[in-house]
Amino acid sequence: MGRQIRLHLLPEDVNELIVAMHDKEPLELAMQHGNSEKPKRLVFISESMSGKTLVLWSERLAPKLHCDYVAKAQPPFYFVNEQTEAVLQLSLSALTMWNGRPALTQGRIYGVFENKQRDFEKCYERIARYVKRRWRRNPAEWMGGHIGPAAGDCFDGGGLLLPNYIPPISSDWIQRLTEQHPGQC
Repeated sequence: MGRQIRLHLLPEDVNELIVAMHDKEPLELAMQHGNSEKPKRLVFISESMSGKTLVLWSERLAPKLHCDYVAKAQPPFYFVNEQTEAVLQLSLSALTMWNGRPALTQGRIYGVFENKQRDFEKCYERIARYVKRRWRRNPAEWMGGHIGPAAGDCFDGGGLLLPNYIPPISSDWIQRLTEQHPGQC
């Protein structure tokens, strides 16, 4: 069983988090999926990565990170398995439109800690503490989680915070989501 932190976050929020954690535990980023056994490391997250799934890890805790081969996939497909590797799955929010308004889906940081070093779980807990202390709680309380500073600017500018999927445009969802910004159409 794993643990997660639910987040609305933009690439700037991830980049800021990586920099903030550097002194405590330098973190690496990579694409979770690819076409090679070696994960494609990323120096920073760009806006084009909206909605992507990445992995976050410490070189100290996973020095020989590799991707598992998926035999039935075409073309060759590899993925970093958070079940077996000491990595955190980082699902980025997708920037989208919903009912004519800008919106962000909810992302998460997810980790599985069974049969892994205790320091790996401590790394996750440091990240969780940082988020809880410095990022604000999700204003859509029914969704829970936290919202990064850049995602917060998007929300403050009238953007909507969606769950981890894009809900259908129905009267129930219109009512629920427009409660985030009363008085705006």
